Amino acid sequence: MPPIDDATRPRVAGSVELTPRQRAAGDHLRMIHDHFRQQLETLTRAAESVRDGAGDVDDVRAGVHDLAPSLTAQQVAGLCGQVCRFLTMHHSIEDQNLFPAVATMETYAPVAQRLAEEHLVVHAHLERVDDLALAVRSDPTRAAELVEAVAELRTDLESHFAYEEAEMTEPLGLLGLGV
Repeated sequence: MPPIDDATRPRVAGSVELTPRQRAAGDHLRMIHDHFRQQLETLTRAAESVRDGAGDVDDVRAGVHDLAPSLTAQQVAGLCGQVCRFLTMHHSIEDQNLFPAVATMETYAPVAQRLAEEHLVVHAHLERVDDLALAVRSDPTRAAELVEAVAELRTDLESHFAYEEAEMTEPLGLLGLGV
């Protein structure tokens, strides 16, 4: 799947001066994304651990937040599923609530549309990562594919987050929408 093309994204941010209170929704959005960024880092390390053969059934660790550098393939699959569920929920909220409201503002409507389109790309990545995580449980030779898929997900998702943070702070603040 081709990566998200930053050059084709509509850019409108910077046209309005926001008060600190109006910037709060954008700051909150960034904090949510930072949590996902941490999960992506954990997922990356976990996939690399399985690829490198450091993860095995005897290395089961308690809890995703206390992950050591080595995880079992089963734990990686579970972590992939967790990231996918939470990210899907986050994007569903944006698609159903935030983007339609932002799209009522003519200037920002192309940004809302583009972000919704990017959600489809991100979710295609998530499905690929989830499928590979499950496949690695029965075929460890596919671990390198999983690492590559996680890297591609991470690249596009981090790009998506940065774009959304830059472009959505203004409309969220102007509309008084909380995240």
